[in-house]
Amino acid sequence: MHGPLSQGSWNIGTILGIPIRVHFSWFIIFGLITWSLSTFYFPQAAPDLPAASYWVKGVLAALLLFASVGFHELAHSFVAKKYKVSIESITLFIFGGVARMKGEPPHPKAEFRIAIAGPLSSLFLSVLFYFLAMTTAGGTHALFSYLARINLIIAVFNLIPGFPMDGGRVLRSAMIRFIRAR
Repeated sequence: MHGPLSQGSWNIGTILGIPIRVHFSWFIIFGLITWSLSTFYFPQAAPDLPAASYWVKGVLAALLLFASVGFHELAHSFVAKKYKVSIESITLFIFGGVARMKGEPPHPKAEFRIAIAGPLSSLFLSVLFYFLAMTTAGGTHALFSYLARINLIIAVFNLIPGFPMDGGRVLRSAMIRFIRAR
């Protein structure tokens, strides 16, 4: 693996034959998310719980957030593999995650489907966590509610039409298809 995320990254496993890596910067944001949720969000959302419970929920929320980001990147990767585009690795880092493709999608339709898979997976997780939040109370409700909102934010943010974001790739594929159709 080469590139700016290759140095300082550790392989933590393989899913679908794709190496999953964590960049050292992930630990910084993991700590900040855990701290902010444990000291601000959870005490306000569920004020009657013991302090240790806030820290457990903060760690769990941070882990589930990054699992959600990993799921988002795996969705891209799964669809890319359907189009015979190899995935070198997935790396989680301070700004989220990135699936490193070897090559480009074979046509605009493939690029559209690969790009949209990530935001759709985040939207799916948002709905899933929303329903889990609606069936729970207290600290568990706060945890699932946070995960529902953050996955919705991830889905919407990734649809911003700027390249190389998912929205930029969706827009590019639509523009190429439109130009070719003329």
